[in-house]
Amino acid sequence: MRIDGAPIHLRLDELYEIGAEPTGGAYRPLYGDAWATAVERVERWMKDAGLTTHRDAVGNLWGRAEGHDKGKAVVTGSHIDTVRRGGRLDGALGIVAGLTAVETLLTTKGKPRRALEVVAICEEEGSRFNTNFWGSRAITGAIDTVDPEIAAAMRERGLDPATVATAARDDIDTFVELHIEQGAVLDASRQPLAVVSAIVGTAHLEVTVTGRADHAGTTPMELRHDALAGGAAMIQAVESIARSLGSPAVATVGKVRTEPDQINVVPGRVVFTIDVRHADLGARRALEERIRSLSATIASERGLELDMRLLQERAPVPMDTGLRALFARAAKEAGVRTTELASGAGHDAQVLAVKCKVGMLFVPSIGGRSHCPEENTSPEHLELGTKVLTKALELLAF
Repeated sequence: MRIDGAPIHLRLDELYEIGAEPTGGAYRPLYGDAWATAVERVERWMKDAGLTTHRDAVGNLWGRAEGHDKGKAVVTGSHIDTVRRGGRLDGALGIVAGLTAVETLLTTKGKPRRALEVVAICEEEGSRFNTNFWGSRAITGAIDTVDPEIAAAMRERGLDPATVATAARDDIDTFVELHIEQGAVLDASRQPLAVVSAIVGTAHLEVTVTGRADHAGTTPMELRHDALAGGAAMIQAVESIARSLGSPAVATVGKVRTEPDQINVVPGRVVFTIDVRHADLGARRALEERIRSLSATIASERGLELDMRLLQERAPVPMDTGLRALFARAAKEAGVRTTELASGAGHDAQVLAVKCKVGMLFVPSIGGRSHCPEENTSPEHLELGTKVLTKALELLAF
């Protein structure tokens, strides 16, 4: 089935212009002006494609083509919000490719056997409020309360926070999404497409190392209890452990705070964070335990106190095996061989998995760049991904 690439690129460009930042990139925060403009633009495209549209209680935008059969729907799409100085493709590709695929199928195949929907999920990034996966959590019925600040922003967009529960859906059978990898694996290996095997599980740790603050000039090296030197050894150990385990294990120290933070004082306290990820829950916990054990050894050897606190934990989410096989079949029919890849980033699919079957396709990110203005994927890979998504939706819904 032929896919016309021109509308894909035109629509991606149009969305990217909405919320364009002076220093590059775009910013479409949840319930902001740019967000509202983008939702209106996508709704117009959906209507032009012959879809019946509606917005749910949190602002997720749905476009639906009814099917001949009764039953649960097949859904595709992605999130419409962005991070600050976000790129052209994150989220937007899933919406544009999904709409292009459905539009193509309706034009060439007519009415589907099963109901087919495109969704522009209102929020995934958490870039304005502490609301990661706000849209997909609403779809799964996982929002119990609404923060007053978010409630005020909802009312500004004509949404009633008291009705959030009505956004929940129990009539979705399958959710599939085309997304950029946001990493460098496909680009480095020159693979044009990947079927996502799982979304990795994460653990966020806060580590506090306590030593003793002393005069930097009068305290001999052998008498010091330097919290920063100990913390630095632990940070190096974090990297070494993750490297030794190999892909898909990753561990990142992203924030470091030193006290008293003076040039002439031996640091008495250091606080840093660790982000630990792996596609297998047992392996992720083993990675975390190795980090905890080696950090404790370093603290003991240096006469330091150590406290490690779990801030957040999220289990890995495997993609549906049937959808993985279906994507591989669709790719083969499109003339391309796929590989399988675990996603190191979080996606709406991991939230929606509690309610329906989920599957994802990745296309390469040039240089592995994402969440930045340099985010890019070659036009031929964007079109190939859309072609395979179209074939997959045909197999699912027609």
